[in-house]
Amino acid sequence: MLGERIPITKEDMVKYPFLPQAREHIAGSGLDIETLGGSPRVRKRAVLRVISSFDRSAHRLLENNRDIDVDTEIAIFPLTVLYVAGVGDRRLVERFALYEAQKINRYLEEETREEVLLEIARGFKWDIRFERIKMENKISISFTKYLENTTKGRLAHDSKWKLVNRRLDRGRVLITPFELARLLQVEVEERIKGYTNQELTNVPQELQEDINELRTVFLKTRPQLEEFDQMVRAEESEYPPCISAFMKRALKGEHLSHVERFTMVTYLLHQGISVDSIVNLFSNVSDFNESKTRYQVENLAGKTGGRTEPYITYNCSTLQTHGACLKPGDPICLTIRNPLTYHLRKQKENNYLTTKER
Repeated sequence: MLGERIPITKEDMVKYPFLPQAREHIAGSGLDIETLGGSPRVRKRAVLRVISSFDRSAHRLLENNRDIDVDTEIAIFPLTVLYVAGVGDRRLVERFALYEAQKINRYLEEETREEVLLEIARGFKWDIRFERIKMENKISISFTKYLENTTKGRLAHDSKWKLVNRRLDRGRVLITPFELARLLQVEVEERIKGYTNQELTNVPQELQEDINELRTVFLKTRPQLEEFDQMVRAEESEYPPCISAFMKRALKGEHLSHVERFTMVTYLLHQGISVDSIVNLFSNVSDFNESKTRYQVENLAGKTGGRTEPYITYNCSTLQTHGACLKPGDPICLTIRNPLTYHLRKQKENNYLTTKER
């Protein structure tokens, strides 16, 4: 079984473009870079996909416009990689890799076929095993692979992922399917960064024009993006579970209740996040109205109505009453009354664990 290839559909190749089957399909279909570059429609979609990594309105356009055949959609990915490599900006590389990896993470979380997960893991040279323990579906991976992916990036700052807090059995670590998806996201992100680390030579003129356009658009928006990146990087390590969940749902375009919106916005305002960045969080929601959203956020920030400070975030008891408290059993949540103090306890806990490990 280990040496056999598992059948992968074209739809799978669209979702997981890093698979070797996707590269083989592109090579066999004759859709090379020059061929794709000769189609303005394909180039426009590839440019839009890159812009989607730092502009949520472009992401919405991309998701709503799928009038392109599946073979071309598979082949667009390497064209976007070429564009990002051509721009040559480290911040764009990081945003694009994170955007694509998070999108793949969502696909992995919804993936129910064990054989597909096995094939993806095989592509990264992972040895994963599916197990049933105490009526729960669990997955085990080698502790070396676990450490490789939890000691770098954002996971390194979250005590949840530290090996000392995990069950280790004969050199293997037990994880949930959702945790597998999150760990594979790290691998995908690093691989995409590797793809973009290339010297470009003899780039066709029309593709170079697209690269120049992308560079101009990105440089215009970079100052605001740097602040937004800082906010997103901090969410997994220091934000309360409720705030992290609200942010992820907002970024996916999912509906948030009034209590959830109020809690998330006021919390972020108290962390010093700008109105522009918070407004951008809601841009994926189907009924998004920028001027209305901006007015509401500015009101909560105390910029209208005679206030000078942001509104205080709802207490945990209020969130529990409205069903917006997601992890009432979280050890830190049990010790606080308001989400605004969560990160202080989290930092204290992380400092203690770091000192203990020394």
